[in-house]
Amino acid sequence: MNKTQTFKAGDIIVEKGTPATQAYLVLKGHAQAYMKKNGRVVTLADLEIGSIFGESALFEKNDEYGAYVKAAEDTEVAILNPEDFKEKVEACDPLIQRIIHTLIERQRGTNEALLERETQEYMELEMVDITEDHSD
Repeated sequence: MNKTQTFKAGDIIVEKGTPATQAYLVLKGHAQAYMKKNGRVVTLADLEIGSIFGESALFEKNDEYGAYVKAAEDTEVAILNPEDFKEKVEACDPLIQRIIHTLIERQRGTNEALLERETQEYMELEMVDITEDHSD
């Protein structure tokens, strides 16, 4: 059985940019994955029971977490150890291994693109608001 940990609502579970040393499986509660840029918070995912996050820790040594994750309510997670997971993946067909790695790489790119798009839309809305004539 994996080790478990409980977080109170509002607790940060994962902080973007910190070393990715383990992944998490939501057992109870609910968490949110998000990114911040230029003062804007962009929600990437609502993490319900059964959701896994921090999965890059399972594949990449010396990687960093790519997003923040906070407990949206009291949340219990199972901690997934990279060494145990590596043994399971190495037992898989090499094609399955490559698919798993490719999906993680694509997800990182998608998260970055979403953050960039959301930030750009926010900036465009701010520009419209600043340039509109409010002299009614």
